[in-house]
Amino acid sequence: MRYRKQSSTRGGLSRMLQAISFYVSPQGNDDNHGNERSPFLTIERAQRAVRESIASGMSADANVYLGGGYYEVGSTIMFDERDSGRDGFRVRYRNVTGEKPILVGGELITGWERHDDSIWKAKLLPGRRFQTLYADGRRVRKARLPARGYFNTDESAPESSKEGIRYFAADLHDELCLEDAQVFTWPGEGEWNWFSETKSVREVDRQSRMLLFETPATWGIGHGSRYYLQGSLAFLQAPGQFHLDEPGGIVYYWPEQDEKESGDPNRQTIAAPMVTRLIELSGRDNDRRLRNFELSGLTLVCTDGFRDYGIMDGNSERAEHREALIYLNRVENISIKGCTISQSGSSGIFLDRYARQVTIDRNTIAHVGYVGVYASGYAPGEGDFKTADDSYTNKGHTITNNRITCGGELIGHGCGIMLYQSGDNGISHNEISHMPRYGISLKGLRFGTMPESLYGIPVTWDNHYDFLHSKNNRIAYNEIFNVMTDSQDGGMIEAWGPGKGNVIHGNHLHHSGIHFSFGFGIYLDDASDDFTVTSNVLNDLYSTGQGKLWMLIFSKGIGNRIYNNLLANNPRAISAFGTQEMVGEANRDVDIASNLVYDSGQYVYYFVNWDKTRFKAADGNLYWRNGAACLVAGEIAQLKPRGPDRLERNEYDWEEWRSLVNGKYDGNTIIADPLFLDEEARDYRLRPDSPAYRIGWQEIEFDRIGPRKD
Repeated sequence: MRYRKQSSTRGGLSRMLQAISFYVSPQGNDDNHGNERSPFLTIERAQRAVRESIASGMSADANVYLGGGYYEVGSTIMFDERDSGRDGFRVRYRNVTGEKPILVGGELITGWERHDDSIWKAKLLPGRRFQTLYADGRRVRKARLPARGYFNTDESAPESSKEGIRYFAADLHDELCLEDAQVFTWPGEGEWNWFSETKSVREVDRQSRMLLFETPATWGIGHGSRYYLQGSLAFLQAPGQFHLDEPGGIVYYWPEQDEKESGDPNRQTIAAPMVTRLIELSGRDNDRRLRNFELSGLTLVCTDGFRDYGIMDGNSERAEHREALIYLNRVENISIKGCTISQSGSSGIFLDRYARQVTIDRNTIAHVGYVGVYASGYAPGEGDFKTADDSYTNKGHTITNNRITCGGELIGHGCGIMLYQSGDNGISHNEISHMPRYGISLKGLRFGTMPESLYGIPVTWDNHYDFLHSKNNRIAYNEIFNVMTDSQDGGMIEAWGPGKGNVIHGNHLHHSGIHFSFGFGIYLDDASDDFTVTSNVLNDLYSTGQGKLWMLIFSKGIGNRIYNNLLANNPRAISAFGTQEMVGEANRDVDIASNLVYDSGQYVYYFVNWDKTRFKAADGNLYWRNGAACLVAGEIAQLKPRGPDRLERNEYDWEEWRSLVNGKYDGNTIIADPLFLDEEARDYRLRPDSPAYRIGWQEIEFDRIGPRKD
């Protein structure tokens, strides 16, 4: 081992400490001494050395330095409580400064030969099977039909709607081999594109035009549901796709090609995954957690996906799908810093069940099959707990300064960051983009779907929040764009049935389009109560095709406060703000004040339904739509409609709205140009003479948004 001196101050005394350091290199040998000149070959060998060194106590940090190059990982690298830092010190696995260690959870495929003009093939070792492939750091998808886009299902009998899909004869001709196919589909009644599933085909009934699944879908699949097929060499009709012939042990691949490339896969780095979890950090039990441990400066790539994927059980992820490049459970005070986490068949980082106080800082997380960072505690009623407080096990994380991109590549409801029953987290300064569904999501369980008792405790309205642990989260200064690309009824930041005390502040949401059905900017969905939504910027959101950008900020729930937000250049939105009471969950006491709305929505407010308790207050805002009249829309029985609105309800004049409830609303609201410094350049700072200052406008901290450079 090699010792490096470093200074530390403890108890007011300064002394010199000797840090324990071991080295690992792809050119090393596990019979070496493990020092800089004679490094180990494997991480496991260094791990044994660290454990021996710290077993009796620590007087300094312990560092394992990985040299640059490839480390092929054939099985999950496991860290447990024996790898914990102790006595006030930490254990770190990190890169040698200036070098790039790459841990690959698979093997490289070489020896490609031509199969035809476009498709290449390579022979594999016996028994190899995988659900995804990677070439030069990007995913190669399974061959699919259609090669792009979707087919739509025909109507099937209700009793068989979970057993498979009914296809149109024009889409799948009788000669097409479908027996080994898989179906990627969005279960539901056509427009329900909330969650996707991948189902293997058990049988093809050509007479009834049914593809029958090996296991039932979670929900019935009705007329108009989108789907595509994968799993046949006959589907390999487009570049960037592959097919694995498992019995024959041959992989077929149609490479992507541009003007600078020959299309020869022998010039690419192509990796086939061998594991679904690259690194696991997990203590033996809650009394023996892994603590005070850090991964930094590592590149972690290549894990496999799932042959079949089923929607969550309730809202809780199924046990077999809690996978990631880095998996954590029964941990505390863990750091993952400055890593590249990419090419995952499932999630990037999964913070499971008993994960606490994990810091995820300055990482790049890209090309993941599901979620970038997924924090998942226990669903209400899960686990062997005596009280609601005991069930609050996943909390206290810091997720900051990360760049999270290209998620949901295999599971359609993938997103950047998911918090399920996880609270007291700081989610800040991240850049999130290219997601088929949300940028950030907070989920729990709404009161109307809770059982009569949980952990033997009767559930009442007064105590139901005790069981909801996605609470007290601060979502701040994140930049989110190009999300909600392939699903519906979602938002760039979204919540459904979380706990109380969540804050959404200072985020920049921009340049995302609703391409299918409908969606929102900030979406406080069913039973999203007690949110503070302040100083966010939403600009240049849009819709394409049949998609509809509905409300930029949609507030269901109780007691949500929407202050000082800037909504600009979103002309295709239905409205700036919206509300709706549905499924028996209350929607009341929403407070909207000091917001600046510029060319954003045909309507200022949209009320899918109206009740006099809906708004606690709405006043002191500024609106401007190129001089056009302000309008309100939806269903307000107390007002006289001026005509139908864009969603087949009613629209109302501004003065009609202001007369409601004895003039309670928008008496101090201003209709005027806010006078941006440079609206065309999207410089939304205000001129000194802006009328927005008359409504108490507070400056947006634009320079704090997104990953920090320091």
